[in-house]
Amino acid sequence: MTSFYNHLMWFTFLFMSFCFSLLMSFYISYMNQALYVSINMFSLWNNEMSVSFYLDYMSSWFSTIILLISSVIMVYSYFYMAPYSKSVYFLWLTNLFIFSMLMVVNMSNLFFLMLGWDGLGLVSFFLIVYYQNQSSITSGMFTLLMNRLGDSFFLLTIALFFYTYPDLTMFSSNLTDFLSLTLLLLTFMTKSAIYPFSPWLPLAMAAPTPISALVHSSTLVTAGLYLMMRFSYLLYSSYTLMQLLLILSLFTSFYAGMNSIFEKDLKKMIALSTLSHLGFIGMAFSSGLLHLAFFHMLTHALFKSLLFMTMGDIMINLNHSQDIRYLSSGMLYTPMSCMVMYVSILNLLGLPNLSGYFSKDLVLEMMNYSSSSILVMLILFMNVFFTYYYTYQLFFYSFQPIKVLPYQNFHSPMLGHTLCLFIMAISTLLFGFFFLSHICSLTLFYPVPLVNKSLPLFINLIMLLHLFLNTKLFTSNSPMLNYYFSNMMFLSNLMLTLSSNLYYNLSFMLVKSLEFGVLNYSLNSYPKMMFTHLSSYVLNLSTLNPMKSVLFMSSFMVLLSVLI
Repeated sequence: MTSFYNHLMWFTFLFMSFCFSLLMSFYISYMNQALYVSINMFSLWNNEMSVSFYLDYMSSWFSTIILLISSVIMVYSYFYMAPYSKSVYFLWLTNLFIFSMLMVVNMSNLFFLMLGWDGLGLVSFFLIVYYQNQSSITSGMFTLLMNRLGDSFFLLTIALFFYTYPDLTMFSSNLTDFLSLTLLLLTFMTKSAIYPFSPWLPLAMAAPTPISALVHSSTLVTAGLYLMMRFSYLLYSSYTLMQLLLILSLFTSFYAGMNSIFEKDLKKMIALSTLSHLGFIGMAFSSGLLHLAFFHMLTHALFKSLLFMTMGDIMINLNHSQDIRYLSSGMLYTPMSCMVMYVSILNLLGLPNLSGYFSKDLVLEMMNYSSSSILVMLILFMNVFFTYYYTYQLFFYSFQPIKVLPYQNFHSPMLGHTLCLFIMAISTLLFGFFFLSHICSLTLFYPVPLVNKSLPLFINLIMLLHLFLNTKLFTSNSPMLNYYFSNMMFLSNLMLTLSSNLYYNLSFMLVKSLEFGVLNYSLNSYPKMMFTHLSSYVLNLSTLNPMKSVLFMSSFMVLLSVLI
């Protein structure tokens, strides 16, 4: 009962914060204003350290989406985490993560933004290792090492920024050098899992499903992309970096979509879908579609967190099995969760007048007016094909019969949990049209040729007809091929080995050169020599006349007192 009251307290607090943030978002959007609040803490050597907050339509709406998902997660986690102990520990870690995320979104001072950034990596490690088994500990350690790499890039960036702008605020009219921008981009790429920093995201699925719905779909993985948009006035000044980001983002999306075809783990497949969309958002940002990239990031956060929560409900009734081949007859034992899952699937397919359609199709249409080559557009529509494939794979397996169905133990969800899922589903359906028509007034609508407009829908229809006529999809039965793609073409093994060897060798060299080298020599040699000289001097002094010794010691004490 104590666990229920704890979840209720945090849900009430987060829901009230969501309502306040929603009202603030409406005010900022409709008044077309931005709020900047700065609190001076101290001044040192003519440099002022201040806590500053910047609220515009981006930060306010992103905070609103985070608080909405977090408040639903509070109810969902009570239902999902009921059989487990340490509920208070889980709640405090989750809310520390939410607080760190809100710091990253709303802070404009790089020093305090670094505190929230570091808090995201540290708290996510404790959430991933919650189950304390071998898989979760390995995944948590690898995620922590990748986050430490991003933190080191961030510290170097702050040092270079401080050399140029001592106030450490993120808004300045001057442009920085290429090295600072490169380190800044690498920092954001590590958290957003852009290639080659991708393998930690599928491994992080070892965390509980409520954490996957909050951390690995809508908050942690989008923090880097959000800060790219926040620092867009600096990053857009480097054409070379934007070209590099476009290539890496496009390859990330293609890479994740191809791996998702061979994936049989439910949560890893959704993680690869998230990775594919992260690459899509990065590609839109690097092409100059800043506001459309932000719009798709918000809609993706809503329907992907909803998909994680509904999959968690279904997995509970599958005895916590994550194999997609057991995702069968879901409509029979979790009808509400399965219907809400189909809402997320329809958004992934981008059917007309849904949120996924408004955000994804606008990016695809605007890419026709960019200076991208035919090869880039071909790879982009291949990514669309992969998205349709793994989405129809979820749809296909949810209707397959299962032999163990009569032996399943059903766990009916609570009424509050069902209502929260229903509210999230309605929000996901209506958010795209509402945001595009009332909030994002900077979007321009261009006439598009009929072929370009209908191509995504045509690919969607081809996939549906193939599934309807053949009643099956391509699946690989080769263990080696499945293992190769489930490890992201051995990139997971490569990055895990490289990062582990790097940290091990670096720690070994530091211990060998510092603790056993310089410090050992300096602490053992110089103090010994100093005490030897001092003892010989005292011995020589004691052999002198006692009166001379007293006078010498008195003058030494007077001199010491004057100096002090």
